[in-house]
Formats: sequence, C-alpha cells, structure tokens
Amino acid sequence: MRLLALPSGIQTGIYNMALDEALLEWVRVQPKPVLWVRTYRWDVPTLSLGVNQKVRDLDFLLRYYGQGQNVGAIVRRPTGGRAILHGQDISFSFITNHPPILQQSLKEAYAILSGIVRQALETLGLQTRLAADAGTRDYLRSPVCFQTHTPSDLLARDGKKLSGSAQLRRSGGLLQHGAAFLAPWEIQEKAFFEALCQVGASTFGEPCKVLSSLQAEALIADWPQWLEVYARASNEILDKVSTTSGSHLLPASR
Repeated sequence: MRLLALPSGIQTGIYNMALDEALLEWVRVQPKPVLWVRTYRWDVPTLSLGVNQKVRDLDFLLRYYGQGQNVGAIVRRPTGGRAILHGQDISFSFITNHPPILQQSLKEAYAILSGIVRQALETLGLQTRLAADAGTRDYLRSPVCFQTHTPSDLLARDGKKLSGSAQLRRSGGLLQHGAAFLAPWEIQEKAFFEALCQVGASTFGEPCKVLSSLQAEALIADWPQWLEVYARASNEILDKVSTTSGSHLLPASR
C-alpha cells in the first residue's frame, strides 16, 4: 500500500472540503491500495455543517458563536455529524481504498483511524481517552459538535472533548476527517502531521511519501470543478441565512 502524506497548511473552507471529497473519488478508481494522511487549517473562522444538518440550525449556531461576528465563512462537509467552528483547530483526514480497512465495520474502521490520531498525540506527550460510554446517537442532542460525544471521540484527561471525526463511505473508498483542538498543549500542525506520518508508517509498514498541495491537485483531473461545487454550495447556504436570519448574522465577507 502507498502511504501518501499531505500537509496542506492554511486554506479556505471551500478548498479543504473540496480536496477531501476529490481525493476520496480519486482513491476509488486507483488499481492499487493507497492511504492519504492529510492535515490542514482554515484561513478564517469557518463554520462547517454536517452533510445532513438543517440550515435552520444556523440561526442558533450564529448566535451561539457571537452573533455571527466570529464566523468568517460557512461550508458543508461531505460527512455527517454536527457543526464545528474551525480556526483554532488542526484538521486531519484519512482517505483510502485499502481493502482491510474497507472490510471493517463502521465502528472498527473508526477505531483503526482514530487510533492513529490517539497514538500520534501520545507521541507528542498528550494522553487521551475514548468517549467509550457515549451513545451512538448522542451527537443528535445538540447542533454543536463539541457539545456532544460519540464513542470514537477523543477526550482530554479532564473529560473535555479535544478531537472528533466523521466518516463517509462510498464503493471502493472511505474518507474519515476530523478536528483536533490542540492549542492548550501548544501542538502545531507540523508536529501533529509528522506524528501522524510516523504512526501511520508504523501501523501499515510503509514509509510516508510527502506531497505538496500542487502535486495532490495535479492528480485530480477535474479539480476546478470540485472547487466550483463547494463554492456554489457555500453561496447557497449564505443566501438561505440571509433570507431566514437577517444580514446582521451573516459572515463579514463571502
């Protein structure tokens, strides 16, 4: 299996979500097994909504995050789950067509990939535990992701949620991405990325090949179309917010 690693750094929310889904579609047609390990951050505070989350949640969410003043952009994720305000987190994704992972149950695949995140944090000196006692539908009790727990979430020693993830499966491929709020421990993207690569290489017995964003984009023949899809979806959400909530709750710019 090829283990490809991509430290994307700071990007727009549209770019981040488009690349995750585009890489999922890319791995689905690859003849040989591949696993992408990716980290990324966000250029402005960005509210990401789960794929099935209702737009009507936005009125509450924008008020919850300070009358919308702390929200610079809104995107919809290709995965499920509840809303996350990104900006202070380091996001990560695993994208693969590796049969031994695809053949696992949802719970087991989560455990494999979340286990890589957990081990990476432990190598950086951060001890975590799984929210193992959470119900599988506990996340439905709030539209805010980090007010809820699922069994695969990682908690700090004080019980606060520091990392959550969501998964999307399509025939021949799997995307699991998430957000880790690591600022209190002064863990930077570079160190987190390197730790993920180290644990991934140890887990699968393959060295990480690090690619640049330009190299990753070059692999995706229809990359501009993916950006357009997510830009259009983001604008549609903003139009609905304007209609239902009033312009004073909109992000400052589009």
